[in-house]
Amino acid sequence: MIVIVTRPAHAGRRLFNHVVEHGHDAIWWPAFEIGPAPDPDAVRDALRRLSDYGLAIFVSASAVSATRTFLQGAWPAHTVIGAVGPSTHAAVTGAPALSAGSIVVAPSNTGDSGSESFWNAWRATARSVQKVLLLRAAEGRDWLTEQFVESGAQVDAVAVYSRVPQQLSAVDLALLEDWVARHASAVPVFSSTEAVAALDAQVGGAGRTWLRFGTAIACHPRIAQQLRSNGYARVLDATFDDDSIIAKLESIRAS
Repeated sequence: MIVIVTRPAHAGRRLFNHVVEHGHDAIWWPAFEIGPAPDPDAVRDALRRLSDYGLAIFVSASAVSATRTFLQGAWPAHTVIGAVGPSTHAAVTGAPALSAGSIVVAPSNTGDSGSESFWNAWRATARSVQKVLLLRAAEGRDWLTEQFVESGAQVDAVAVYSRVPQQLSAVDLALLEDWVARHASAVPVFSSTEAVAALDAQVGGAGRTWLRFGTAIACHPRIAQQLRSNGYARVLDATFDDDSIIAKLESIRAS
């Protein structure tokens, strides 16, 4: 089987390395590359008003890295930091300019990640907040936004980075053609709903058909739902944790 890792950035490279270390044939085809903020002035303006917010949520480690390049001065002590999962939490705690003296809220279980897990962690603090800043790409985390709005908070989102669609190289396209021709078993791993359409765009018509004869791994129930809606008949549920994904790959190999 051919494992296709679609997760971008450092987390994607780390997952790819883990997959290979466990003896799987794999390739890293990031659904996106992480690009610069589409409107740097909007980011600077939002961060100048950071003290107006009771909570600022980082949606990914990439959001942490991107924000650090714009942040000037100390993080306001009363602005709680939200981290949606373990990788994001690690990025925050590894940045003294952010974490020194700041309260950080994140899912307590290291295997948990995503909007629902963060929302549960936030509710467990029994805190209330009037204004929330969401540090993300141009879109995403709509469910989390809805929860805060329904609780009475104002949510402002700012795109601190962009997602740039990837294109496969000539070498990658030749590999894909060979896998399709010999009916190799595809096991794409998806860590976002946006990655489903992005991988389809990368591989083209024959590749899309080939992918759907394989077994997809979804890191979140909404991703699994998206995959089934897009014609994937075999979908395995995992979490965002690398070990969870490896366990699913091992189960496929053993079957």
